Amino acid sequence: MTPQCEVVGSCATAPTAAGAASSYLVRGDTGFVLVDAGPGSLLAYLQAGHDLAELRAIVITHLHADHSLDLMAWAYRWTFPEVLPEIPLFVPAPEIRRLKQFDALFGIPTLPTMKSPIFQSWSVRGLPQDGTTWHEVDGLRFLSYAAHHSVPSAALRFEAKGGGVLAFSSDTGYCEAVVEAARGADVFVCEATYLEADSDALTGHGHLTARLAGQLATEAGVRQLVVTHLSDPAMGPQALVDAAESFRGPIHLAAPGLTV
Repeated sequence: MTPQCEVVGSCATAPTAAGAASSYLVRGDTGFVLVDAGPGSLLAYLQAGHDLAELRAIVITHLHADHSLDLMAWAYRWTFPEVLPEIPLFVPAPEIRRLKQFDALFGIPTLPTMKSPIFQSWSVRGLPQDGTTWHEVDGLRFLSYAAHHSVPSAALRFEAKGGGVLAFSSDTGYCEAVVEAARGADVFVCEATYLEADSDALTGHGHLTARLAGQLATEAGVRQLVVTHLSDPAMGPQALVDAAESFRGPIHLAAPGLTV
C-alpha cells in the first residue's frame, strides 16, 4: 500500500492567499509524519481538523524559512500550555548546529519548559542524506538523499510495509540523487519553482522548472507526479501543461487538502 500524502501547504517563499508554505503529512499506522513546517503550517494543520496528538514525527528537508520557520510555532504549542510527549525531529545532519540557534533566539529563560523549545519538545536526529540509512516511524521507513540546493537539503523516500513508495524532492536542482530518491515511486511530490529560469537559479541556487520536474519524474519511472512549491500560485495551470510535455502519467497540482 502506498503511503498517503496530504498537502497542508505548498507555497514557495511564504504563505499566500492560496495557503501556507511547504508542509505535508504522510500517514503512518497510527498517525502522521509532518514533512516540513513552512510558515502558516501549524494553523493550516489545526484548521484541517488535525490534532497535535496525531503527530508521530517531524522531518525538515532543509532550513530555509519557507520549509522550517513554523518549527518554533510548533515547539511553542508543544510545550505550552501543556507539555506534549516527545517525538523525533529529523533535520539534515549538518544543520543541527544551526537549529540550536532557533532556540537561542526564541527560547524563554523564565519558563522552564520553554528555555529551549525545539530541543525540549523533540528528540533531534540528523539525516545523513546518504540514500542508505533507514529511519523507522509509525510503520513507515524512509531514506534521505542529498538534493542539490544552496543549503543541505534532503530528498526523501518513504516506504510502507507493503512496499509502496512516496518520495519528496525537497528544494533541488536536477541531480541523480533525487532521481534515485524517486525511483519507481507510486507518488512523487516534486518542486517546480519556475516556469522558466536561468542557470544561476536552476544549477547555482538549485531549483526546478515544471518542465524539469516532469523530466525527472519520467527518468525516475514514477507513477504519479505532484508539482508543488510554485513561486506564484497563478502559474499552476501552465505548470501542469509544462510537466505533461515529458511526463505521461497522472499529474496533480499541490494545494491544501489534496490527498494522494
